[in-house]
Amino acid sequence: MFPVTGSDTNGGNAWAALERHRDERAGTSLRDLFDADADRGERLAVTVGDLWVDYSKQPVTDETISLLADLAVQLDLPGFVDRMMAGERVNTTEDRPALHTALRSPAGTRVLVDGTDVMPRVTETLDRMAEVADSLRSGQLTGVTGRPITSIVSLGIGGSHLGPAMATSALTHLADPTIDVRFASNLDGAEISTVLADLDPATTLVLICSKTFTTMETMVAAETARAWLVDDLGSDVSAHLAAATAATDLAEKFGISPDLTFALPDWVGGRFSLPSAVGLGLMAAIGPDAFREMLAGMHLVDDHLASAPVHSNGPMLLGLFDVWHRTILGTSSLAVVPYSSQLDGFAPWFQQVSMESLGKRVTAGGGPVAGPTGPVVWGSTGTDGQHAFFQMLHQGTEPIPVDLIGFARPTADPYMAHHGRLMANLFAQAEALAFGMSAEEAAAAGTPSRLVAHRTFPGNRPSTTILAPELTPSVLGQLVALYEHRTVVAGAAWGINPFDQWGVELGKTLAVRIADELADDPGDLAHDSSTNSLISRYRQLRGHSA
Repeated sequence: MFPVTGSDTNGGNAWAALERHRDERAGTSLRDLFDADADRGERLAVTVGDLWVDYSKQPVTDETISLLADLAVQLDLPGFVDRMMAGERVNTTEDRPALHTALRSPAGTRVLVDGTDVMPRVTETLDRMAEVADSLRSGQLTGVTGRPITSIVSLGIGGSHLGPAMATSALTHLADPTIDVRFASNLDGAEISTVLADLDPATTLVLICSKTFTTMETMVAAETARAWLVDDLGSDVSAHLAAATAATDLAEKFGISPDLTFALPDWVGGRFSLPSAVGLGLMAAIGPDAFREMLAGMHLVDDHLASAPVHSNGPMLLGLFDVWHRTILGTSSLAVVPYSSQLDGFAPWFQQVSMESLGKRVTAGGGPVAGPTGPVVWGSTGTDGQHAFFQMLHQGTEPIPVDLIGFARPTADPYMAHHGRLMANLFAQAEALAFGMSAEEAAAAGTPSRLVAHRTFPGNRPSTTILAPELTPSVLGQLVALYEHRTVVAGAAWGINPFDQWGVELGKTLAVRIADELADDPGDLAHDSSTNSLISRYRQLRGHSA
């Protein structure tokens, strides 16, 4: 388990108190908690902007909240948040700030990095993005043939893909129908081929999103897209290429005009980069005003995180609940289920934010962690998820915390036949997970005796329900910031660096060597026997000599 040394500097006292509290409340169910507290459903909730975050169906009491708040204080989690937002180098292994919050700070705000205010450049980039988006939406952005650009293909991977793709799908009801925004991320050539297949190069802009401008998957796709443009339009395709990158010199060498190159600060991690220039495709789809509304929603939650006391701080509490479940209660995963088909990319987006941030076994100081860190994050939209994995949530052997996200007003509801039933399912699932159905209740409902065990639901399955008025750009921004910040809070509590991702590097480095071996006769292979055999078998199947 996590530190129990008794030292206030590592939260030892608070960790030990939480473990004692867990043991003392063992056997107390959610049914018991609700039966003993008539006001629980209204009291154990917090308002974050437009979001109503109901955590009353979590296995917590007022004492739990108090102990978690003590942990936050002993670990100085509010101080960590302050240092992050102030531009200090909280990303210690890469020796840089983690200042994604600056990307959504209002113009005129001062945010210093090494004594330099970064906001003028942030504002300049946002204004330039808006100029291009407006020009594109008005038909004034043209390609080499003089025809207006009507399609954007955004190339990126990880955070440069998942965030913009998720948000574009989420806000599709606001998208300009004359602008076709598409995304490609996978190294599999089938994806980029499908994305480009029915587009006209003369009316297409390719946006290359890579902070280093060396990301293999993205640059292979970029070379393919550029060749596709050149085949149709000739050698000068600079009017059809744009970049979001910190390596502006490499973008220029690739043939991208400075007018279509947008700076991506090196202090923004990819998984936190949605409000940066990688969102240009999203901005073109929904318009600069709606994009700025999304940024304002993010900033609203940033302010809440920085100012609200721990016990009423939504992202702080959610991060502490993640710690409570993983470290103290021993749960290993978290399901995220938005009851909105347009948020079909939300769980994959958060999967990367959480698992790339919290999948660490070494502390920020380089020592081994003292217990389990980040959960496995997964999920899909409701009600599809109900017919896919809710069986395990309700009757599986391990309680799995679940987030349920819903909206009071729909973006679309043909003949007013859908949304009420959709939300009824959300509320019913939360209730069923929490309270289940006892054997006595199953029998009383007429269940044959031989099926009672099969029709019994243990309940006591934890959930948080997040309810918002409507899926607007501001609300989406609030959700994104809420989930970003809960991740950072949990990482700080575990003492790990939530801003690096060294774990993705080793396999990619080995892949460079193996790619050469797959293409040419490598002679004697020097891998393990399995890898050697697979490479040889691959070459045989491709028609190479063994």
